[in-house]
Amino acid sequence: MDGFLQLVSVGGSQSVHHKLVPPGQLLLGRSRDCDITVQSPQISRQHAQLFWEPNELAWSLVDLGSRSGTHLNGERIPSGRPCLIRKGDRIGLPDLTLQVRDGSDASTIMESIRRLRVTEDVQPDTSIDFTPVELAEDLDSNRLATLLTFSKDIHDAPDERRLFDAILQGVTSGTCLDNAAVVSCIGDEGDIDMHAATGELATATSDRFSRTLLRSATSGTPGRYLASGGSGAESLVSLPVQAAGCAPLMARDTAIACLYVDGTDPKVPDEQLRRDLDFVIALAQLASVAMSNLARSDLERRFAESRSRLFEGTVRAMAAAIDAKDPYTRGHSDRVSWLSGELAKALGRDEQGIEAARVCGQVHDVGKIGVPETVLIKPGRLTDEEFGLIKEHPAIGYRILQDIPGMRDLLGGVRHHHERWDGGGYPDGLAGESIPDLGRLVAVADTFDAMRSARAYRAGRPVEEVLEEIKRCSGSQFDPVMAEAFLKIDLATYESMLASELD
Repeated sequence: MDGFLQLVSVGGSQSVHHKLVPPGQLLLGRSRDCDITVQSPQISRQHAQLFWEPNELAWSLVDLGSRSGTHLNGERIPSGRPCLIRKGDRIGLPDLTLQVRDGSDASTIMESIRRLRVTEDVQPDTSIDFTPVELAEDLDSNRLATLLTFSKDIHDAPDERRLFDAILQGVTSGTCLDNAAVVSCIGDEGDIDMHAATGELATATSDRFSRTLLRSATSGTPGRYLASGGSGAESLVSLPVQAAGCAPLMARDTAIACLYVDGTDPKVPDEQLRRDLDFVIALAQLASVAMSNLARSDLERRFAESRSRLFEGTVRAMAAAIDAKDPYTRGHSDRVSWLSGELAKALGRDEQGIEAARVCGQVHDVGKIGVPETVLIKPGRLTDEEFGLIKEHPAIGYRILQDIPGMRDLLGGVRHHHERWDGGGYPDGLAGESIPDLGRLVAVADTFDAMRSARAYRAGRPVEEVLEEIKRCSGSQFDPVMAEAFLKIDLATYESMLASELD
């Protein structure tokens, strides 16, 4: 994302068009000092903030401890926890809903078939009914059964695209209304984005849509139109539209999109058309639950990704601190991380296991922070006392990481990567499978890189010789299963990493 976005009001008592041009920040609240001032008694003086994160090349939203909260796509975000935003997001404040759009073409993140500008507005005495219909109210048993048939497809949809397709299938299969579309972004100028459509609405021009129905649904209230009811929307009266309806697709209290339908068959009785429109509204309300679930899952995923990036940054900072103390092993942590991940793959581990091995390899030597630099960089042979200091680094690393929640599953690898299969290692002299799995895994990767790479006191050994040493030490120093799997790794990437350190 290039950062050039805009905030556009799509609900509430005031009109907002504000560009987000990085770098910078934007304060939202009731105070006059805010960049966007919202005159609502429910909003805090400094309610929320948007700010540019250069490392992410993206904007983040954070609630500043407000009383009534800040919502993203209908979900309240935890106070003080920044969340990356993207095009299409709707930011909910008291008495104001803002949508994030592209700064150049006002597009949103949801795939759009095309954009239309709906200019028609109906008169107050038209035949549009804005009475909300509760889920399943007035639905007979057959229609309720049909609705429930589609509920599984709707709730199983993994994303908005699949959800919209399931909704359209529900409309065309459960009613006599052959024309349906999922649209969004009804704004001050009447622009709508069409995200999915079937029947005549897939190619219809703007005069096929009632702006009044769209506006009502965007604000959260479904509407229904019957041609037999008297005067109607000018755009609909001029067309052979017998019935039309529009219902919001809600994520909590926010209308993310709208389901717009119409029918043109004059032979369909009004009573059936009314029941069909009631069915459409009930279908939209059912889909809204799925929309809320998608919004919640998306928000949880964003926070999880944010935690992962923070965790990754912490790991890399630790590795950099180690390399800074011992320049002769520069890049060692990165290489052991790569080797550990590849060994986990060779062992058939799942993605979670591969990631654990990779991260453990990255931080396995963090305890060297507690070892004197004079010992780490000494070019000659170490004394027994100096080697004793070196042998403390696994336990030091364990103590450093033991109180970090994200590191707890890695502690066995950090503390025990210098144990030996035959029990002759350190710090605890464990043997065989009593050595934690990650300890046995990282031990092979760590030893390989230690032999293959150069040190202050010697050159790196040839790769064939090192692999032969791994094979020879299988069953004595190394877990034989780990050693056998390691010999199958394609080391081309590793050799490129090693060569880059020598440049």
